Amino acid sequence: MMHSDLSAQEVALIVQTCTQLIARFAQATDSADAETLAGMFVEDGVFIRPSKPDQPYVGRDAILEGFRARPAGLVMRHLVTNTVVDVVDAAEARARSYLLLYTAPATESGLPKANGRQMLGAFEDHIVRDTDGAWRFRERRGSLAMTIGD
Repeated sequence: MMHSDLSAQEVALIVQTCTQLIARFAQATDSADAETLAGMFVEDGVFIRPSKPDQPYVGRDAILEGFRARPAGLVMRHLVTNTVVDVVDAAEARARSYLLLYTAPATESGLPKANGRQMLGAFEDHIVRDTDGAWRFRERRGSLAMTIGD
């Protein structure tokens, strides 16, 4: 989906920017950086966790508190792939990506052993250019397709 008013270079830059936003979200989640995560949303943004689709966080403050409330002592790695970004216009894009989540209890020494049950899901994103010119999530809707393992 390409907007006719944009050049191929403009579309490519928007796609790259949105793809980076999605990847940085995964990295910030894995490092438990709640402030960075909340800052990736517009002020009235919505975040829906794949594991809790009926409990949306609405607004940047609620998103921040939701990420701060996540349990400590868990090592996570979100592997994001198959990201496709459709540019609507110069200030709006839609994206879809697949997600594989590995978790493990944190250990004081040695590498943690991944839990036997992992989750495979997706994110559907509505990404917009905010008033300061930065690209942010207006809505990030997660879903689960299956679990892997025990």
